[in-house]
Amino acid sequence: MKVKTLKRKWARGYWLFLWGILLSWLLGVLLPDGAKPLGLVALAACGAGMTVSILKLRCPYCGKGAPRAPAFSPSSGKVQYCSGCGRPFVYDDEV
Repeated sequence: MKVKTLKRKWARGYWLFLWGILLSWLLGVLLPDGAKPLGLVALAACGAGMTVSILKLRCPYCGKGAPRAPAFSPSSGKVQYCSGCGRPFVYDDEV
């Protein structure tokens, strides 16, 4: 039986978009009023990217569960399991 995997790029994207949200919020606070729309656009783009990352990280078997904090690198060593079917989340660079 072939093991279905998650793509590590979506786990990395999750963390990059999360940091992008925090950075754009900080820039929105620090920038003058004329540049705040740019910070809001960056905040919306990062929020949309994070939503897409979360949707792409659903369980490949049942489609219900998602990893709580997806692993950025394969050296984390933590195994997470789907809350729906109980199978482990396996990333494409671990096979």
